[in-house]
Amino acid sequence: MSLLRLINRLWDMLMDRFKLREFLEHPVPRYANLNPLYWFGDVAAVSFVILVVTGVVLALFYQPGVEERVVIQHGQEQLIATKSYQSVYELVYREPFGFVLRNLHRWAAFMMVFATLTHFFAKFLLGAYKRRSGGALWLLGVLLGVLVITQTVLGYILVMDLEAALALQIGLNIFRYLDYMGIPVGGLAAAFMGSLFVTDQVISRIYILHIVLVPGIIAALLGLKIWLILHAGVSPPPIRDRARAEAAASATEPFYPHRFALTMGQFMLQLSFLLLLVAAFPFPIYDPVNGYETWYPGKETPPGVRPPWPVMWYYTLVKAIDPFIAVGLPVLMVLFALVVPLLDRARSNALEERTIWVIIAVIYMAVIGYGTVLGYFIEIPKPLTPFTSVEVPTEDIVPTVGR
Repeated sequence: MSLLRLINRLWDMLMDRFKLREFLEHPVPRYANLNPLYWFGDVAAVSFVILVVTGVVLALFYQPGVEERVVIQHGQEQLIATKSYQSVYELVYREPFGFVLRNLHRWAAFMMVFATLTHFFAKFLLGAYKRRSGGALWLLGVLLGVLVITQTVLGYILVMDLEAALALQIGLNIFRYLDYMGIPVGGLAAAFMGSLFVTDQVISRIYILHIVLVPGIIAALLGLKIWLILHAGVSPPPIRDRARAEAAASATEPFYPHRFALTMGQFMLQLSFLLLLVAAFPFPIYDPVNGYETWYPGKETPPGVRPPWPVMWYYTLVKAIDPFIAVGLPVLMVLFALVVPLLDRARSNALEERTIWVIIAVIYMAVIGYGTVLGYFIEIPKPLTPFTSVEVPTEDIVPTVGR
């Protein structure tokens, strides 16, 4: 009994010291536990935890480097590759469970992007920015969405296979296009990254961004967002009748055990689903990038090579329409999303009073969804070149590998 009493006292001390009792007893509206539109934020947060755990292990094996060439014995074939590619190859094909670990990390990243975008659209439809502290939460959500997609692309680049080269070129093209449009960000990017060409220094900085800086910012903003939700509450239901809305908001349940059990069950289901995806749909490693003889910007993209789906819609825009429009559209979409709370003057978040904003949310989903599907199922023959509409000297074309 004395041991049990000691454990209880330690537990009570921890609960009081770290304010855990207030957190566990925090009231959560019942509709937020029952409505799936309120679950995707948790899916994104759980995916982030899985990414941190798997990412720490992957970082122990990864070696950034693109300028030094190494030889990989792949069956009867010898591959000339970069050090970055070799480290991933060794992990996937020669380390125990390395194949599972990399694919779990990648599928978790894709799930986090999907959950983040779905969470954004759900909050757009629900008019979540119209509640107390809703503007600040909306701003944090938009910034987190941009950071999550950026983090996915940064991790994609580190492999330095053909898909990674394509993703990296998309990023470099944005800086180049903006420079030619009169927005001098290319120089700033070159100063930060060390170059606009792919060198050891650039890959090392991308690696630091991916494993330290960007996830650190995501964790900080995610913590701030959770803190604001605890103080401001979850999004109110989109009901015009004020009495019904207040009645729904007042019907609450403590976080523990109700939402806690839902979150734990969701975590187990999510992890099981990710492992199923790893087993059923594993991602291969494409051929290594080996200088200009393999592939370079302006050359026809190799058949079957596509960027990751989070930026597939952008890839489709670049190839299907004018590149200047393709670069400007995502920037305008993000800037417009940031000022939505200032533009939506409806008196409540009821769907009936916000028809135009519901239509705008559907347009956002349509642009990204349609572009993604089109990029996967339709082969667009136009070469993905940095300067499709601008005459540029040959020596200014961005190479794929340091020269």
